[in-house]
Amino acid sequence: MDEDIPGSLRSRWRKRSLEAGWSLPEDWWTPAVEHAIKAVNRGHDLIRACAALGGARARAGVGIGEGMNDLAALFTALGLGEPPFTAARSFAVGWTEASFAPVNGLCCEDPFTGLATLTYLRTRLAEVYRGSLAAQHRLVVAEPYERPGDLAGRLAAMLALAGAARQAFAGDETLAQLAPARVGALARVGPALVPRLTPLEVFRVSVNRLPDGYEQALTLLRTLSLDP
Repeated sequence: MDEDIPGSLRSRWRKRSLEAGWSLPEDWWTPAVEHAIKAVNRGHDLIRACAALGGARARAGVGIGEGMNDLAALFTALGLGEPPFTAARSFAVGWTEASFAPVNGLCCEDPFTGLATLTYLRTRLAEVYRGSLAAQHRLVVAEPYERPGDLAGRLAAMLALAGAARQAFAGDETLAQLAPARVGALARVGPALVPRLTPLEVFRVSVNRLPDGYEQALTLLRTLSLDP
């Protein structure tokens, strides 16, 4: 991404979005941002650009509310008030299609570890929240206490972590790679949960309650996906 010019639309848009509650400033930019800027500057292809922006936000784990606030920030930065209905609708369609695509249309498995991808974990979380089952689940997060400095050491640590996670959760739990040295397991609450963590005892482990809402859960995943 080119460096922002002070006073540019990109800078104004980002500033407005952060003021409106964008939760992770470091992941605001995406190529779809540039497409949206070009569309509003040229006065055409705005519908397609908004749909692409919605899809990009969904794939990054941004909730529909936060994404719509971001779209509104673009039009506020332009001094145009609320987004037109057609733009908002296209954004929502793009977000929905990307966020709730059929599982068999997603890349569900990380090729290196064999664990599920973050995209698939988001899909599973959506199912949990739609079924009002969040209180019955926990997100177990595991990572090495110290990250090896060299690449070979990091790869070996990741494989060891993935193997230990599979040993701990051999049932129908969803195991996903959250970051290069962090895995997560979406597991049901029960008396057997903590004893099952024994294979992970050499790693730093936390058992996390799921937030009240799906958008907060997506924010949690985005935070956990940042490289330690």
